[in-house]
Amino acid sequence: MINRQSLKAIKPIYTLYNLYKYLVFHMNLAKARYYDWKDSQNPAYIPVPPARLRHRVHGSLDKESFLRTGGILAQNIRDLCAMVGRDIYSFEHILDFGCGSGRVISNFYDIPESCRLYGTDIDSELVSWCKKYLPHIRCSTNGYKPPLPFAPNTFDLIYAISVFTHLDEEFQHAWLGELRRIAKPGATIILTVHGEYCINELASSYRKQIHSHGFLFVTRATGRLKLDRLPDFYQTAYHTQEYVRREWSAYFDVVHYLERGINNHQDAVILKKL
Repeated sequence: MINRQSLKAIKPIYTLYNLYKYLVFHMNLAKARYYDWKDSQNPAYIPVPPARLRHRVHGSLDKESFLRTGGILAQNIRDLCAMVGRDIYSFEHILDFGCGSGRVISNFYDIPESCRLYGTDIDSELVSWCKKYLPHIRCSTNGYKPPLPFAPNTFDLIYAISVFTHLDEEFQHAWLGELRRIAKPGATIILTVHGEYCINELASSYRKQIHSHGFLFVTRATGRLKLDRLPDFYQTAYHTQEYVRREWSAYFDVVHYLERGINNHQDAVILKKL
């Protein structure tokens, strides 16, 4: 177990490491911006979120991996809908909760008239980009805490990729309750968590903590050293399957739990509002 004295010794080293990451990131950001500008000079250029916005939702500056991963995640959502016997376009109102710069929802460009797409995110800069370049999606900015700007029983499909992977327990319960409010009876809700595959990559002391409670929230870089520029409360959460089934069943029926069901990395939880 790590004691307080050990933490004091580790903190300066960890701060220097974050500073190093900060400097390297900004050098790479300058390069990515140059290549983005170069690509934009091509008459056939299709708008893609700028490097800084790509990194904020993707964790990488690379444009090709941003687009490729978005396509994979969109197909994952289609496949998860099929598990409950639905084609994604059979839903009438679909919400991407934490839509970012449209990495996933932009892939649903062939929607029928009977289907409407919505996106919401806490980051107004990301939402502004979506409003400008993804006009077929109704995008809005939400606060850090509920409520969302939607009436009760609005959506028959809600998905959130890599959102509950970054919230502490207080925020988690607040947003589960809010998603329940805006979901129609019988709605399908797809959420992702850092499950056993991610937990196994943690230090043994962290693994002991999470297996005793089922949930672990880890705070890493904050302030200017937080490269994604998201709020300091937005850190990293880990869940066991047992915890999800126990705690989340207070809000929804847990229909399926698929280990590594999203991009072969995060676990996918398929819920239903009764």
